[in-house]
This record gives sequence, C-alpha cells and structure tokens, in this order.
Amino acid sequence: MKCPKCQKLVPDRSRCVECGFPFYVQLDEAAVAHLATHPAGNTVRLPSGRYISVPTDRNLEPTIMPLTRAQKKKHLLIALASLAALFVAMLIVGYLIQVGDFGFILAFVSIIGLAAGWMLVAHLMDFFNGVAEVYIDRLIETQRYRFKHQQSNAHYFGYFEQLGRVDISANDHYASIPGALYILSYGKASQRLLDMVQVDGSLDTAHVASAAE
Repeated sequence: MKCPKCQKLVPDRSRCVECGFPFYVQLDEAAVAHLATHPAGNTVRLPSGRYISVPTDRNLEPTIMPLTRAQKKKHLLIALASLAALFVAMLIVGYLIQVGDFGFILAFVSIIGLAAGWMLVAHLMDFFNGVAEVYIDRLIETQRYRFKHQQSNAHYFGYFEQLGRVDISANDHYASIPGALYILSYGKASQRLLDMVQVDGSLDTAHVASAAE
C-alpha cells in the first residue's frame, strides 16, 4: 500500500515503516464516551475492541446541495462503466439463449445485467438532477475488512455517530481522523457515497466550501 503522508510503498500494517504515520488512528475512551449509544441500534465491535451501538436507520435530515464538478464526473464514469457491463451481460445472455443454455450461468449473468442497468439509470438520474444529499456527522472509527472468500479485495467502513456504518473508500479510510466532523455527499437516486470531506471551521462555512468546489 502507499502511505498517504510520505507516498512510499510500504507493507500493509497499522503504522508506516518509513515515516511512522499511523494508518489506524483511534480515539481514546473518554473522547467517544458520548458517541453512538442508540438504545434501538445494533451493537458492533470495532477494530479497537470497543463495543458501540449504532443506529439501524439514518436519523439525519439531509441538506440538498448542487453537485460539484468532481461529483458530476463520478456519476458519469460509473454510468459509463455500468453501460459497458450491461452491454457485455446482454451479449453473454444472447449467446447462452442461442446455444440453449438456460442454467445457472444464464440466471447469474442476467442478475448482473439487471444490477448494471439499475446503476446506469440511477447515476444518470443523479447526474441530470444535479444535486446531492449532504449529511454532516462525526466519525467514530474506521475499519478495514476482508471476507474469507475475497482475500484479494478489502472493504472499508466508517462508523458515524448518527449515520451508523457507511461504506467508504480506501483513501477515506487511511486519511480520516476519528472524532472529526465530516460532510458526506450521496447521490439521491443511487444512494452512493460521492465524497467524504472533513469539516474545517463552522458548519455553514463547510457547506459553502463544499458546494463551491
């Protein structure tokens, strides 16, 4: 992996062996004593060993903000990738039907095609709508996780005070600061996290700065 501070390739550990940058910074217990204690939430064990109760549903009202240029580009790129996946799936389905193979592979590829079609429509809707749902929430901790059957792929999660568990990118995982406030922008139709920006200054200033990018 590449260290976000010194930009050198180093082993995937909790701390950079070159500059000592901590990849998995955690808050102390006193700093998070008031966070994520929802009676009706799901209790989860974080990488630090701390148990918290995170909400099962979002209980924040989003602010509707115009898409930034980078967010529009992200919607278009995902839509194009979905279109390519849909086209390939349709070719495979057509071939399987032609040869009379109506088994598991046909059903599997058809499901992939439907998922790609849904992503294509959702991201195009978000692009033409031109707005995003924006939340501001406090990050408690991040997690890097690998499923047993996906040893080559890692999944990254952020645990937030009110949003609960959120899928985040690898860059957000390594650069995030537990305890800090973040602006999280979602596509309205796709409900995909577009970006995660740390709040710098007042919340009003952060909204304006995010919208102006």
